[in-house]
Amino acid sequence: MKKNLLLFTLLLAGVFTLSAQHARRVLVEEFTNASCPPCASQNPGFNAILDANHDIVTPVKYQTNWPGFDPMNSQNPSEVATRVSYYGVTGVPHGLVDGVPIFDDCGYTGAPGCLSAAELQASAAITTPVVMDMSYTFNATYDTIAIEVSATSDIDLTGDLRLHVVLVEDRIFFDAAPGSNGEKTFEQPVRKMVPGAAGTSTGNFDAGVTKTYNFTVALPAYLYNVNQLGVSAWLQNHTTQEVFQSFRIAPATPKVLIPSSSTFVCSPGSNPSFSIINLSDQPLTTALLRYRQGNDPWQDYNWTGNLAEGESAVITLTNISITTPGANTIDVLAVSSNNGMLQTPQNEGYGTVTVQGLFDPGSVLPFAYPFQSAAFPPAGWLVENAGTDGWKISTVAGSNSTRSTKNNMFDYDAAQTILQTPKLDLTMPAGSTTNLKFDHAYTYYNASYKDSMRVDISADCGLTWTTVFHDGYIGLATAPAQTSAFTPSSSQWASHEIDITAFAGSGSVFVRFVAESGYGNNLYLDNVEVSSLVGVKTLTLNNFSIAPNPSNDVSEVRFGLASAQNIQLMVFDALGALVQNRDLGELTSGNHSVSISALGLNSGSYRVVLQGKDGVAQTQWVVLK
Repeated sequence: MKKNLLLFTLLLAGVFTLSAQHARRVLVEEFTNASCPPCASQNPGFNAILDANHDIVTPVKYQTNWPGFDPMNSQNPSEVATRVSYYGVTGVPHGLVDGVPIFDDCGYTGAPGCLSAAELQASAAITTPVVMDMSYTFNATYDTIAIEVSATSDIDLTGDLRLHVVLVEDRIFFDAAPGSNGEKTFEQPVRKMVPGAAGTSTGNFDAGVTKTYNFTVALPAYLYNVNQLGVSAWLQNHTTQEVFQSFRIAPATPKVLIPSSSTFVCSPGSNPSFSIINLSDQPLTTALLRYRQGNDPWQDYNWTGNLAEGESAVITLTNISITTPGANTIDVLAVSSNNGMLQTPQNEGYGTVTVQGLFDPGSVLPFAYPFQSAAFPPAGWLVENAGTDGWKISTVAGSNSTRSTKNNMFDYDAAQTILQTPKLDLTMPAGSTTNLKFDHAYTYYNASYKDSMRVDISADCGLTWTTVFHDGYIGLATAPAQTSAFTPSSSQWASHEIDITAFAGSGSVFVRFVAESGYGNNLYLDNVEVSSLVGVKTLTLNNFSIAPNPSNDVSEVRFGLASAQNIQLMVFDALGALVQNRDLGELTSGNHSVSISALGLNSGSYRVVLQGKDGVAQTQWVVLK
């Protein structure tokens, strides 16, 4: 509904010129290597896009024998070499979509990091005259697989047409990186091509005729985990490299789901927990699970209970204690259950629990973050997104700069995504007033597609949350509705100030911004600030500004006093440390200006505070270097 037809799609459609009417499952091939540093940097984002679009994608990865050692290649080098030669691949990582190299819009032609979800979805929208079906079964001892593949074309197809069938392990896990690039998890590597890398010649297709192929294959002894084994197939013109259709069966229907999760703890010694969900139509009474913390060896966990279909249970790992600040990662893998051998497809049967250890008292006030750093999420912040959609950095829009954080609700439906501040220390003297400030920009798509935003505060380490702001649709909009993706102008922002003094007695708090997507339009957030006025009134000024702002050198603070008084100028960094302090002396009523220097300051957000006998006023100053 809201996607522009990409150049990538136009060229791909130009390759496929035959009449078409069936939905397309997109074949994505990647050549990669366990000792290739660019592979390690591009694969996480590439895999996330494939995972988020697993219902329209057939992903296959060929582990090459260069630039360094790769154990998966050494187990089956010749078949990979044949595909390398077929496509003329000269470097890794290299990716193709339906036989066409990924376009160069971020580095080089074929770069997996250039692939976007929009390109995949647009490619899937190109229909095809070919429909495929496939099934497979294991024998009783799980050492042989029988595969049946059928293909039908609505029109006559001619040429050197070949059916390719491959055995794929959805995920291979290593306790230590098997190559030199640090990767320990490999997704969808090809383990065996059936009957070989050349595929099966099908001959021409007559319109409406179904061709069926059967293969019986002994499973290779070098497979790491048959529970992760699936089968993929595609029909390709060997001469033109055109892919007509693909089909994928991930490992068979899972019996146990272990959803990934992200939590945090505020005191050392807490035990991590995770959930298991019974996806079988039979009761789940026993399950063998494996888990590991970080790079530690895998350990077995024998679960017993009684879960009906769809029911869940929470398991706490009492032998793991979270004592390290920052991210603690626990991987959990389902191996078997009373319902049989677990065939676990991608995103199911395997989960990662990330526990953030937040043991410090929290950032002191004033806390201010204008999202000027390229790092995201910022240090200490937590993000819970919906796959690849949710909170990201925007470099084209900001409340008083060109940067902010953006939630692309234009692209996803019916999901909550969370952006959470670091722990904040609200321990303040009696009589203090504590305020939460932020700027936002948003508009909705139309009356049928609209979104909302909620702001919550927790004073008990996330056990409970209190909503202090909740608005949506017209009430949240800062610009007229539009059906194209929203990018705000400098005038399409709204500022908010919320009194959160009631939480000051709690000591430490978290603030989270919850985007509630209804597939409407984009939401932008900027200039998040929590600050306190210690028992004094606000200094009334006729004007108060800083220019230039942001600055990398010298800025001028301009303000207008309603009455004569002695003024103190102070500059605090984001952690509340005083970095500049100047006594401006007795100033007359009227307008004044004074210079402040960024010399010796790091890039970031600073608070410029003016204190007089009538009270205190403060504003934000951004330093960019």
